[in-house]
Amino acid sequence: QVEGLTLYYGVDGTGYLIGASDSDSTYLVYRREGDNEYVGRFSVVSGEGIDGADESNGIDVTNMPLGEAYPEGLFVASDDSNTDPDDDTNFKLVSWGDIAAALDLTVDTTNDPRLIGMEADVTASAATLNAGVDIASVFASAETQPVPNRTDAADDPAIWIHPTDPTLSTIIGTDKEGGMVVYNLDGEVIQYVAEGALNNVDLRYNFPLDGELVALVTVANRTDDSLVIYRVNPETRELEDVAARAIEINGVRAVYGSCMYHSPFTGSYYFIVNDKSGNVEQWELFDDGNGLVDAVSVRTFNVGGQLEGCVADDELGYLYIGEEAEGVWRYGAEPDDETEAVEVDNTGADGHLTADVEGMSIYYGPDSTGYLLVSSQGSHTFVVYERAGDNAYVGTFRIVDGDDVDAVSETDGLDVTNLPLGEAYPEGLFVAQDDRNIDPNATQNFKLVSWTEIAAALGLMVDTSRDPRLVGAE
Repeated sequence: QVEGLTLYYGVDGTGYLIGASDSDSTYLVYRREGDNEYVGRFSVVSGEGIDGADESNGIDVTNMPLGEAYPEGLFVASDDSNTDPDDDTNFKLVSWGDIAAALDLTVDTTNDPRLIGMEADVTASAATLNAGVDIASVFASAETQPVPNRTDAADDPAIWIHPTDPTLSTIIGTDKEGGMVVYNLDGEVIQYVAEGALNNVDLRYNFPLDGELVALVTVANRTDDSLVIYRVNPETRELEDVAARAIEINGVRAVYGSCMYHSPFTGSYYFIVNDKSGNVEQWELFDDGNGLVDAVSVRTFNVGGQLEGCVADDELGYLYIGEEAEGVWRYGAEPDDETEAVEVDNTGADGHLTADVEGMSIYYGPDSTGYLLVSSQGSHTFVVYERAGDNAYVGTFRIVDGDDVDAVSETDGLDVTNLPLGEAYPEGLFVAQDDRNIDPNATQNFKLVSWTEIAAALGLMVDTSRDPRLVGAE
């Protein structure tokens, strides 16, 4: 006797029809497409601390990641027996990853049921969550190839500018399920670095290393709570490991977000890392004398709640940190600065942010002008503040569906540069991670937006005079 039925949705009509066979307490799996070919059956058996599911009446399944426990989706079945302990009927939860592995089924987390029937879910959410705020709309002009790993994988980009030909610049994007991807400005993959769960990436130019001035790239590795350090090879545009050792991060409980800071006062370079408990640790980077980079911890402090996004202003000496549920805080970025925070904005009724507060970057203009840009993940928008003074709110924009590139939603990391990068980006480039890469349905990726679009939509400045490749080259 077949009881409950449910559908597992894949892309392009694929997926599975699943039925609960009440008579033998198994679950029958058929292909969703075509003539519903039979694939196989499975049962939910007793495991450590949890009994199996018997005589199920109702079942349901989702392909969407639901946190660390269910990163590839969730199957739920009613249990008519519930024998351990012997109690009333209940429901059993099974990771779709376990079922897929047992029957060699597809794992596809790209189809998001929250988008169905809403057409422009991004637009609707932004309008609802930012009631009373004028939100400008811009279009992405290009997108990168999707990251290779599924679930919540793509996270943070950093723009590297080629020393002589800006059109050969790259986007370095983290794939926090496996490593890091280097893309060209057409979004094509140049290199994949399989290094582990790399979360937030940042870079600085003109780091003195073994008699050279190099572009240095740092990223926090969540696999082993370590600092990973690369240099960019300007000839190949690929990343080369230059860490002097396995640099274990001890001042935070489990590494999460990170960024870099190049002091305008001392010329020193720093790596700043945080965790979900609000801890922040600052490391000074230095040449170990053997052509490799080492680091020493110079400061620790606590912000409060869960952190991730951060960015440092290399001219004003500020460090901005995003407390995901609360807002943006400003600190002094020098290791001997006080750790008293200044609130920039919040997620409350009088703020312009919707949790989670995520990625940040700085658009540099002359004489301390420019902007701080922050991802307001919960509203699928990006909030712009003045870089100078008290970081006054300037405006909000979103990236909507265009003719060739789909909208951007729930952005984690972002980056921006004011420098011209060829005809496609004559006044600079903004890059944002896209959580739901739906056209075509694929794993997450990064979207590229001309700064010209953003500046025109919000009436922002365009200034291409500051060249980050020259900072520290004197």
